[in-house]
Amino acid sequence: MLRIVHNRRGLTLVELMVALALFALISAVVIGFLTGSRRTYDATSNRAQYQQSLRAVFSMLSRELRSAGCDPSEVGLDRLAICDDDVLHCRMDLDGDGSTLGTNPDEDIVYLYNAGLGELQRTTATSNMTILRGLTNVQFRYFDRDGAPLGGTPLDAAGRAQVRFVDIDIAGELPSGEPVSYSTRIHLRNG
Repeated sequence: MLRIVHNRRGLTLVELMVALALFALISAVVIGFLTGSRRTYDATSNRAQYQQSLRAVFSMLSRELRSAGCDPSEVGLDRLAICDDDVLHCRMDLDGDGSTLGTNPDEDIVYLYNAGLGELQRTTATSNMTILRGLTNVQFRYFDRDGAPLGGTPLDAAGRAQVRFVDIDIAGELPSGEPVSYSTRIHLRNG
């Protein structure tokens, strides 16, 4: 005959406390891991968003600077009206009407670094907008066809006529406080 012994004791208070302590410890480790993962994700997301913004700005700057001096009607357009460390003013006649003040507002463009606000601003005949924020420095540097730096900014008319390359250095700070810097060199086609 088989005898089944039933143990009806259950858990003691000590066993229950040990189980709860182990559960609390494991929960704390998991929550700490998830919190750290979230912080890492946010930092990576912020960095990617900042880099995407910079890529878009560099793309726009490249496109517009490469078009600077576009002069299909050959009126003798001054392609770079201002070449300074923190200001770059470029002109182009995209619609071929012989003027940069025509119907296309993107023919006369000023890029200005406002150090007080930490912003890079883009101004046209119809708009003035901030295209990058959170900057600590923006510097435009100018080079001739041989790659020699053109100094003494702001450049005079003779110096502006020699510009064939523009280096753009942008330094900023991510929301996390991490410093970042990016640079590009743009070759001007016209001139």
